[in-house]
Parts: sequence; C-alpha cells; structure tokens
Amino acid sequence: MSIRPVDYQILMPKVNEMAKIQNSDQQKQVGHLQLQAENSIEQADRNIKSVHSRRETEKTVINEKQQERKNNSKPKQEDEEKKQKQKKETISVKKGGIGSNIDIRL
Repeated sequence: MSIRPVDYQILMPKVNEMAKIQNSDQQKQVGHLQLQAENSIEQADRNIKSVHSRRETEKTVINEKQQERKNNSKPKQEDEEKKQKQKKETISVKKGGIGSNIDIRL
C-alpha cells in the first residue's frame, strides 16, 4: 500500500506532533529518574549521619543488667545501715560508761 500525496500532506504535521509528545514523555521519565536518584542520595546521607536505634533484644539485656545491679546494691545499703546503727549504739554506750569523765586537779 503506497502513500498518496494527499495522505503525505496530512501525515507530516502529525509526525511532528508525535515527536514532540514522545520527547516530552522522555523528558518526564528522565526528570523522574533524576529526582529518585537525588532522593536516594539524600536518604543515604541522612542514614549515615543519624544514630541507629538498638534492637529490642539489646534493650532487654541492658534492663536486666540494671536490675541485677539494683538488687546487688540493696544488700550493701542494708549492711551500711546496720554498721551505722551499731556505731551509734557503741557511741551512746561509751558516753555513759566508766572513764567518760576525766578529773584534773592542779
């Protein structure tokens, strides 16, 4: 099937229109790809600069260690309180005991 001169005159302007449409579509795709590339680079920079959160398992281990420390420190505090009470008792006994007063004569 051959193209007649009348058909050729109609097709030529449409070819230019189609070329413009295809060119604009290609430009949109290129722009979209560039935007995605910039976003991924920005996201990578943010990930590098940010502090990553710890996993939940690490948090529980830390909590368990803290509880163990608290439990271990409670008996120590009780022992210290007992020692302080004993010191107070010995001091009060010494105050009223023999030899608490010294008489000096000149």
